[in-house]
Amino acid sequence: MKFKALVKEVMKPDVITIDIEDSIKNAARLMKKNRIGSLVVIGSKKIKGILTAEDIVYKHISEGTGTKVNEIMSHKLVVIDPEKSIEEASMIMVENHVKKLPVMEGDKIVGIITASDIIKIEPVLYDTLLERLRIGNKSLKSAPRGGPIEECESCGNAGDDIHQVNGEWVCSECEEAGTL
Repeated sequence: MKFKALVKEVMKPDVITIDIEDSIKNAARLMKKNRIGSLVVIGSKKIKGILTAEDIVYKHISEGTGTKVNEIMSHKLVVIDPEKSIEEASMIMVENHVKKLPVMEGDKIVGIITASDIIKIEPVLYDTLLERLRIGNKSLKSAPRGGPIEECESCGNAGDDIHQVNGEWVCSECEEAGTL
């Protein structure tokens, strides 16, 4: 099945950025103010990486790492062209264990697309990708937390908050409801 929607049709064109030398505290405030989960990091007028809410939680809060954005941001920047399909965007996300892709035309950032944006447009795409990856790869379960969309073994819903509890891969809702 081919999904015809293009990244440029689904992406958010307004990208919130932060300076590479800014504080993590200011980054968190900016994310909260804009109700977003990531900031594109800029330094010397160029994109240097991306900072996600997960970077703040897993690196800064839980490990006590850093005070500046550049100390905890993801330096490996995975991007996509606006003319690519959302299916290609999904595959790039899964292959690189990311949920957000800055959209670039040459050296210029023109938007950002997230796994949630894709799911809203084509929810079946993730079910299809999950099945394809389970057959072709060992398993998505070996991916680090915060990686691709996975399926809850209890309720069957797909999500990016799947984690292991008592040997079963479940979503937060099932864990909280105690349906294990």
